[in-house]
Amino acid sequence: MPHALIIEDNMIVSRVIEEQLSHAGFNSCDHAWTERQALELANHHIPDLIVIGDAIEQGSAIEAARQICGNGPVPVVLATANASRARRRLPKGASMCGPYSIGQIGKALDDIKRADSHALPMTMFA
Repeated sequence: MPHALIIEDNMIVSRVIEEQLSHAGFNSCDHAWTERQALELANHHIPDLIVIGDAIEQGSAIEAARQICGNGPVPVVLATANASRARRRLPKGASMCGPYSIGQIGKALDDIKRADSHALPMTMFA
């Protein structure tokens, strides 16, 4: 059963992402609004996919994803309206494909399946 972790502080955006993931075959999603909450949720249930937004209430969604990916490679989709700003915020050694709009999450997932996302410590599909 595919499981996703959504790190996004906007509930409306978070629910739209969850709906897109559900249509793509994900059976469960956890929602985090802070970096700490994301790490706790990932420790409880390791995600098959992480989707992060531009900003969260406390901490950094990118840092949370980096730490989670440190335990084993997990594809990360960055839902952003500003791909160039997102590229500047990526951790060293990460790569990024995209950008994708929220309505294109299914396409991002298809691209993840085709890509060798495990070749680098963190690959962003933004």
